[in-house]
Amino acid sequence: MLSFETIAERMEVTKRTVLDNYRSWDIPIVRVSDRILRVRERDFEAWIDARTE
Repeated sequence: MLSFETIAERMEVTKRTVLDNYRSWDIPIVRVSDRILRVRERDFEAWIDARTE
C-alpha cells in the first residue's frame, strides 16, 4: 500500500498537492483507519496508465 508521500514522489509533486487534490483526481484510496489513507500499488499504476494514454 502506498502512502500519499510515496504517491507525491512518483508524481513529482508535493504531498500537499496530492492531499488537496486526491478526491478531484479520483485517486482510488483505501481507508485503513479514520486518519490513515493508502492506495494499492496496482490501483495507482492503473490510475496513472489511464491518464497517460
